[in-house]
Amino acid sequence: MNKTKQFFDSNFDNVEQLPRHFTVTFKEIGVGGKGEVRIVLNESRQVGDIISDNAYQNDFYRYHDIFHYTFATLLGWSPCTRAMMKCKRKSNQLLDEIEDGARATITEEALSMIIFNEAKRKNYFKDSNKVSRTTLRIIKEMTENFEVNIRTPKQWENAILKAYELFRLLINNGGGKVEFDAFNQEINYHSLN
Repeated sequence: MNKTKQFFDSNFDNVEQLPRHFTVTFKEIGVGGKGEVRIVLNESRQVGDIISDNAYQNDFYRYHDIFHYTFATLLGWSPCTRAMMKCKRKSNQLLDEIEDGARATITEEALSMIIFNEAKRKNYFKDSNKVSRTTLRIIKEMTENFEVNIRTPKQWENAILKAYELFRLLINNGGGKVEFDAFNQEINYHSLN
């Protein structure tokens, strides 16, 4: 990826930038058989609400924030991450409203759900290294009015497959600590055990 186009927020103060290096810990805290996850940023503060699957059947959607953090790191785009980490670009009213606002956040959540539905059918991409052309087309269509529209289907596919690699590790280990490095486009998983 071209370094000059890697970060959409390079011209903003650090407090309005997606973090370039960060660690997120996913810790199972569910009681009474209900799976819930607490997410802690940089081992210091909880990010977002405690998440359950919000479903009748256990499908591990409680780990879905891994998608947002992966998109932030590999695509340089995640309105959801900006909201959770409180790094919206408030100094620019237009970007704050359009790129970091409710519509962009809802779009990202909708994309996460569309991708998740395909992933469930494909064993969370365990034995597949392809995202359907239909899903990639939908992603391009849904993001055409946002800054992330410059990302290619291949970049999206790589980000999705990496997110699901991490998602499977979180499921298999009942959580974990994930290190994100946007500069080097690397994400590393560590078990909590």
